[in-house]
Amino acid sequence: MHLLSGFCYIYPYMKGKELTIIGIIIGLGLILRAIFMITLKSDWPGWDSPTIDALYHHIWAQQIAAGDILGGGPYFRAPLYPFMLGMIYVIFGPDFNIVIMLQHLMGLTAIPLVFLLARRFFSVKIAYVAAFITSINGVLIYFESQLLLDFMLVIYMLIIVLSLVSAHKNNKSWLYLFAGLTIGLFAITRPNILAIIPLICVWIIIAGDDFKRGIKQSLLVLCGIIILVLPVTVRNIVIGGDTVLVASQGGINFYIGNNERADGFTALLPGFGHTWQYSDAEFEAAQEIGKKPGVIKPSEVSGFYYDKALDYIFSEPVDFLKLIIKKLYMFWNRFEISNNNNLYFLTDYIGMSFMPLFLFMFISPLGLVGSVLCFFKDRRYWLFPILIFGYMATIVAFFVTARFRIPLVPLLTIMAVFAVHEIYSAWRDKRYKYSLILAASSLLIGIITWTNLYDHHDRSMAMANYSLGNMFMKKGDHQAARKQYESTIDQGARVPNAHLNLGVIAFYNGDTTRAREQFTDEIKSCGPSGKAYNNLSMLASLKGDYSQANAFADSAIYHFPNFKEAYINKISAAMAKRDTMMTRLSVIDFRRKFPENPAAKYYHGMYLLQTGNHARAEAEFKSVALAGDKDIVAEYDLSEIYSSALPYGYNPRKIRGRSFYQLGLILARKGEIDSALDYFKQAALLLPNDADARVNLALAYDNANDYHKAESEFIKAIEIDSTRAIYYYNYAMTLGKTGNYSKAASMLEKAIELEPDFKQAQQVLRALRREIK
Repeated sequence: MHLLSGFCYIYPYMKGKELTIIGIIIGLGLILRAIFMITLKSDWPGWDSPTIDALYHHIWAQQIAAGDILGGGPYFRAPLYPFMLGMIYVIFGPDFNIVIMLQHLMGLTAIPLVFLLARRFFSVKIAYVAAFITSINGVLIYFESQLLLDFMLVIYMLIIVLSLVSAHKNNKSWLYLFAGLTIGLFAITRPNILAIIPLICVWIIIAGDDFKRGIKQSLLVLCGIIILVLPVTVRNIVIGGDTVLVASQGGINFYIGNNERADGFTALLPGFGHTWQYSDAEFEAAQEIGKKPGVIKPSEVSGFYYDKALDYIFSEPVDFLKLIIKKLYMFWNRFEISNNNNLYFLTDYIGMSFMPLFLFMFISPLGLVGSVLCFFKDRRYWLFPILIFGYMATIVAFFVTARFRIPLVPLLTIMAVFAVHEIYSAWRDKRYKYSLILAASSLLIGIITWTNLYDHHDRSMAMANYSLGNMFMKKGDHQAARKQYESTIDQGARVPNAHLNLGVIAFYNGDTTRAREQFTDEIKSCGPSGKAYNNLSMLASLKGDYSQANAFADSAIYHFPNFKEAYINKISAAMAKRDTMMTRLSVIDFRRKFPENPAAKYYHGMYLLQTGNHARAEAEFKSVALAGDKDIVAEYDLSEIYSSALPYGYNPRKIRGRSFYQLGLILARKGEIDSALDYFKQAALLLPNDADARVNLALAYDNANDYHKAESEFIKAIEIDSTRAIYYYNYAMTLGKTGNYSKAASMLEKAIELEPDFKQAQQVLRALRREIK
């Protein structure tokens, strides 16, 4: 109730005329959002195919909606947005129409908040203009349409300012607590706000006239923050088993933004490229610290990268200073840097290039001037520049993108309109010198921020074409995907994985020669690629050239020692070659480097089976099968989502399914048919398209005298693979037990047709025909 009453309190009474005008402005914003949403849904292939961060949020929300609320491991990312998304999924299902519509409606609340804030500090005219600009800002509208958290931060930032100034004006203690609660909501959505809490407390103290009262009011703000942050921290400690305040990604992001190869805006982890996953960072940290992957804690990984970034900062202070200047320039620059979908490409693709994405080119210079002007006014006004420059510092400390700076856009919009008003008012009052100084300063800053000094205005759209190709690939539209990848390459850009994915499409189409050429071109164009080497290894195995397959897998492992699929291919090639020594060495190497990895345990179990050590093999398979699915949310690893969509890709569910399958075979050999049947059921559940798993489940049902279910499984297995004579033979045996001799004879005839030398089938068929006669 305090939250609700607080929200009502910071909404001062609006007069009838004000309500009408703001209603019209909100209506305009609603129309623009409706047009954008409808067009996006009808024309954008990625409408229902989230990628990268949006995909991660979607998976996490699905997990929450399914009842897994607490999850496992400490949070890698702050949890509030995925929980909000999960609640929507609980009520409406994973319906992107509902989600985006609700996000746009929430985004509209920024309009009256901007109006009230601008009116309280400045004038109603400034408030109207700032509200109007906010309503039509295409960047805000764009981010409201994504499964990303940033639009929420816009609302939180405005409420924080309104609640703080209302608390200061009315001297209401509970409003300071309310401000703290709002900061807490912000922190469990994106924790960087916590870094500017000292600045907020300083403002509370200096804006008032009583130091002790200011201290008490600051403590109330801190209490509000603690109320919401503490439960997340406790959950991380108790459930996650690690001391993490909110999320563990801070160290990795800090290093991404501060290293010798950092460009200030690309989320690239050195040594792992654009497609890095948390497991890559964990692997590097574990190696350096001297621990095994899967054992090292996320807080240790984060701490490792914080230390690594600080080593760079202190060892290369001049380079670091240049990098900070570059990031400051990019923060205030007019260009909107994308790091998921390219917003320029998307709006142009759907025919909405008229969307006002250019407004920051005016908001930036004028907003900067307006922020500085606030320092020359009453200390109440200092809250604007303190929050703007303080929050800016938390972004520049990491790396700069459009979505990271949008929480400040409404505040900067108010500052920009205020600056224009000051220039106009000074000129009207014949204070020409002052007016010209402000105008010249704005123009000079504008000229600087409109430039492209660091050549980061990427208009080639090569990466955007590549991302669109991935969306088509995910949908199974290989022709459209190929067109986008070819467009990427035609633009002359060396975009990693473009050739690789063309090779995958060629493989899908059965053109292994073309696939091999594309995988080779990937390495020539973009340098060593673990996936390209691994795919070449797989193609060599399909040709029966296991020595070459082993060599390519070794190349993948050499360049990318954390790339687990390469170890699997190396083991598979050694097993196919029947090279016992190479199999043993490959399995032991995989198991030693990744002691907790399910695939390493599974293949170690397969090796133990080959060497006759069935008891230890059974233990390995049980360890994998009973461990449960990997928690993608806790480990922030989307690579397996993409990989599992490929016919040859590593899929942890397949590994678990194969483990259940092997356990079923082991227990069937022991004569423990009931237990074997349970394992085969689990295998078929995890491997619905695995014919062998279906057949062995059918045989287990047959042994349990459940012939109806056995027949059903045989039919499913034959639908999956109709080329195996043994399937028809075993199916015939079950049919014979049910007295369906005619159909059994037909199945035996099919088995002999597929395998003419199948003597046992021939003998049974002759006996069956005599029985029928």
